[in-house]
Order: sequence, then structure tokens, then C-alpha cells
Amino acid sequence: MNSSVFQKAVLLVAGVTAIYTGSSILISPDGFYSAYSISLSGNVSLTNELRASGASVLMLGLLTLAGLVFARFAMASTLLAATMFLAYGATRFLSVGLDGQPDGGLVTVMIAELVIGAASLAALISARRAG
Repeated sequence: MNSSVFQKAVLLVAGVTAIYTGSSILISPDGFYSAYSISLSGNVSLTNELRASGASVLMLGLLTLAGLVFARFAMASTLLAATMFLAYGATRFLSVGLDGQPDGGLVTVMIAELVIGAASLAALISARRAG
């Protein structure tokens, strides 16, 4: 399968974003979350849980970038990116309705996740039509 320039751009943005986010959480959860006014307060169990999810996001980012390197993974990587970013963004949106307005930075993150997820979905649909 030959990936389009749009699909490759989406995979690059989605993959790099996930790798950066996951790495940041894995390496320094306190530092990462303090940027959003979230204090882990030395809670070892919470820090452990957050590092685990950071590693998951990091690995999903690597799998997303695999679609750039290996053409046979492009569709799966695009589907993965759409699923991951739309799930995070939609859940944050739901949380705003259920829990109230979070820190402004998290609202910005939600918008970015929804945009990357929608772009990934558009790239997936476009690639399926072309294929």
C-alpha cells in the first residue's frame, strides 16, 4: 500500500505527540502533571499508575510511527492513532460535562487530541477509498 502525504503527515504528528507525551509521563510524572496544576503529592501508587499509562502511550506512539517506516502497517497505525486520540479527547470532553471545567491546559490538550484524532480518521477514510 502506498500511503498518501496526508496520511504520512498525520502519522508523524500523532506518533511524535504520543511519544513525547508518553515519555514525559514515564520519565517525570510530577513534572508533567504539575504543568496542569495536578499535584501527585508523593502518592507512590498514583505515580506508579501514571508511569504505566505513560509507557502505554509511548508504545502506541512507536506503533503509530511504524506506519511511516513499514507501508504494510500504515492502515493499522492510522486506525490506532484515530482510536487513541479520539478516545482520549472524547473522554476528556465527557469529563467536562460530568466533572466540570479542568485546568485550561487540559482543555487545550483535549482540543488537540480531538483534532489529531479527527485528522487520523480522515486519513484512514481517505486511504480506504484510495485503496
